Amino acid sequence: MLGDEQLAGLIVFPLAFIGVLANWTVALLIRKLPSLKNSFGRLTASQSIGDAIHSTIFAFLFSPMCFFGTQLIQKIIFSGVEFMKTYSSVIGHALLVAYDISTYSHFCISLNRFCSIVAPIKYDTIFSLENTKKLIMFSWACAILPSFYLYIYHDCKFYYTDAFWVFTFSSTPVCGTIVWYADFLKYNSIVISIVIIDVITVSKVRSYKANLSKTTSQSHAKKRNAEMNFLKQACLQAFVFVCELITYFIITPKVDGSERWLRFFLSTVAWVCVHMLDGIITLSFNSEFTQTIFRGIKIKDLSGYSTHHHPETTSNAGSGTKH
Repeated sequence: MLGDEQLAGLIVFPLAFIGVLANWTVALLIRKLPSLKNSFGRLTASQSIGDAIHSTIFAFLFSPMCFFGTQLIQKIIFSGVEFMKTYSSVIGHALLVAYDISTYSHFCISLNRFCSIVAPIKYDTIFSLENTKKLIMFSWACAILPSFYLYIYHDCKFYYTDAFWVFTFSSTPVCGTIVWYADFLKYNSIVISIVIIDVITVSKVRSYKANLSKTTSQSHAKKRNAEMNFLKQACLQAFVFVCELITYFIITPKVDGSERWLRFFLSTVAWVCVHMLDGIITLSFNSEFTQTIFRGIKIKDLSGYSTHHHPETTSNAGSGTKH
């Protein structure tokens, strides 16, 4: 018979492992796809790396801590589990950094889609290759550097607890302040911003389609279809992200402490699922990944351009080679 800890580990592992496969696939192959050799593709790669790191930690560190959680099994089979639990705050720190990378990338992608729809003429200037690289480096710096001040300097540990099979923060006054401002308010502010940006972007799409001439060339129509596809992907990922924040920060604290499994599913499982779904959504909205992995056929650019065009020399907004 499996204990509750073993069952919790078995629930998390397949979900996280799917996230590992999906997100590392996106992160490693995205530069090979002509339709994603652009600003949107690079931002998506940044998000996928954050998701992939997060999923990898849950699959290969969190799951073993749950599954091999009993003292007897620790000593006989997997003595390293106790070591991981002792230093689980280091693992928790890495999870927070990976989560921030994914969160900030979500926000940047929403801005990217907003600009491509609302200001297509200025899009190539705003989201040029150089500016996109700077934006990604800035978002990673915002995710990594403050975390050392907040969670290391102030000793606000984010550690694993057997009570609910979750990562939780230290119950100190300074940590409570950090969690409220640096986590809850920050993430909710970002989510609200993402929702507002996406709503405005989607509302502009209908007016754009109404003004689109029926005589539009087939090449331009393909470009716009690609833009709409990327917008749908960004909006769906943002929706999943919002759902996870609601369950983690709003619903879970209201659940009675005796409801171990409910808290586990609303926090840990929800957290794992949002990063897994990020990768699945990206793969689902870009069939070129499937063609590259399973069929081995030559990828065709969604814009109609041949694949030998260099992304830096083809700068039409919404084209398959540069966004």
